[in-house]
Amino acid sequence: MTNIYMGRNSCYAVNEGMYVTSGPMDLGRVAAHLFLHLRDFRRGWTYDHDCKRIDMDKELFEARCRYLVRICRDQGLGDCDSAEDLVNDVVRTLKLPKWAEEMAVRNIIRIKSITDFST
Repeated sequence: MTNIYMGRNSCYAVNEGMYVTSGPMDLGRVAAHLFLHLRDFRRGWTYDHDCKRIDMDKELFEARCRYLVRICRDQGLGDCDSAEDLVNDVVRTLKLPKWAEEMAVRNIIRIKSITDFST
């Protein structure tokens, strides 16, 4: 089972050229996941754990968002209440607050294409 959003070998890294940094599910990584969940929800599709394209409906969006809090709590991290507040806010408004978007950007790695000659 492949991770969908996190790490160099995730579905997102392979198919989208970006991924969430590996590590504990702290507030920054929660924000990064939420950023990508919102992206998937807006476009209407995402990936399953086999990296196959599937529909991203409201129910899957909410489930994936809420699962982030469970991961945080299972890991015993300290800012899980803040993560839960952020998740609830995003699920309700379908927007990531500006402060969380700034955190998300710091936790998303973009992979340059081997054919990118811009440098």
